[in-house]
Amino acid sequence: MIPMKQDAAVFWVNTHESEVHFIDAILSAYDGMANVRRDYRVRNGKVYFKVYISPGMKDEFLFLTKRLRQSGTIIGDVLEEQANEDSKAG
Repeated sequence: MIPMKQDAAVFWVNTHESEVHFIDAILSAYDGMANVRRDYRVRNGKVYFKVYISPGMKDEFLFLTKRLRQSGTIIGDVLEEQANEDSKAG
C-alpha cells in the first residue's frame, strides 16, 4: 500500500509586518520546517500572516513560536487553519 502524501499545514500568525522578515529568517534556519508568506488577513483588528508548515513539523513550529515570544519577538495568536476555512488572504 502506498502511503498518502500529507499536505502542509497552514497557520496564521498574528504579528507586525516589521517582524515577518525576522520570523522568516529564523524559520528558514530550520531546513524545510516552514514557508512564511506575505499573504495576510485582518480579523478583529489584528493582522495575521500566512505560514505553511511541513508535514510532521507542527509541534516544532509551535515550540519555536513560543520561544520567539519569550525572546521578545512580537507574536500574538497562532491559529491553525481548518480544512473548511477559506484560505484566501485579505
